Amino acid sequence: MNSAIGVDIGGTKLLAVRLEDGNLADEFKTSKPDDGAVMIEGIVAAFNKLAQGHEIAAIGVGVAGLVDFETGTFAWGPHVDGVNIRVRDELSTELGLPVAVDNDANTTAFAEYRLGAGQGSEAMVMLTLGTGIGGAMVFGGSLYRGRGFAGEFGHARFARGEHVCDCGQRGCWETEAAGPALERLARQLISDDPRGSLATVVDDVAPSGPAISAAASAGDPQAIALISQVGRNFGQGLASVISIFDPDRVVIGGGLGSIGEILLDPIRASANEARYAAEHKELPDIVGAQLGEQAGAVGAALLALEETQ
Repeated sequence: MNSAIGVDIGGTKLLAVRLEDGNLADEFKTSKPDDGAVMIEGIVAAFNKLAQGHEIAAIGVGVAGLVDFETGTFAWGPHVDGVNIRVRDELSTELGLPVAVDNDANTTAFAEYRLGAGQGSEAMVMLTLGTGIGGAMVFGGSLYRGRGFAGEFGHARFARGEHVCDCGQRGCWETEAAGPALERLARQLISDDPRGSLATVVDDVAPSGPAISAAASAGDPQAIALISQVGRNFGQGLASVISIFDPDRVVIGGGLGSIGEILLDPIRASANEARYAAEHKELPDIVGAQLGEQAGAVGAALLALEETQ
């Protein structure tokens, strides 16, 4: 039996999928649980919507934040409410199935490695660029978790920085190179230039990341310039990641990461300029993710199926 449910709980949404023999068979999307106390209820409700009439082998869950994979516990996260929620044990009791619980960047990377842009890589680093910056590493076919919480790249210190991160610190990489940074820059630009092209296109003094991305895709020069600036900031931090891990492939995903070459080109250029010993070694392949917003849930389902083998 190769049918599993995967659930991805991110900064703004809960997305669940049913995977049949490695193929996406169905999906369900809703807003993320308002607090940790109802996280399990939200997961069970999504499971029930997708599992009805199907024989399910396992369920996997990816959550944005610190997750102890060995115990299946969501410890804490800056974008998801709740502390020390024993997700695996509670779901296993509720559903009577094998359960795998991991960080959402890990589940996303696992899906891309198995089915998407990471196929064939021996040392893959994936970075998800959206509400924050998540990260995961697949070396020799296995996820690298460190003591359990590896991959929190977004909270590496990028600069002294005036902007407070959702984690409570200042100067984190994601304060300068993720969705909120793009929105902050756009608000400032519209305030400084209320008759500029971006203000005309988005028709909003507080444009969202998707609205800015859409404007850039449509060719708006100010939106393109903002995304290029965020891309350059992202590339500066990525150079350090490349120097530390020396991957053969870097996969960029997430909501903002999905915009494509408008973002990837300045990332590549900035990472190449900033990386260590650039004249003596090649830049690894830096490519866009292929599986879209379903990747985290798909990867969670794949991990869950491993629990049944």
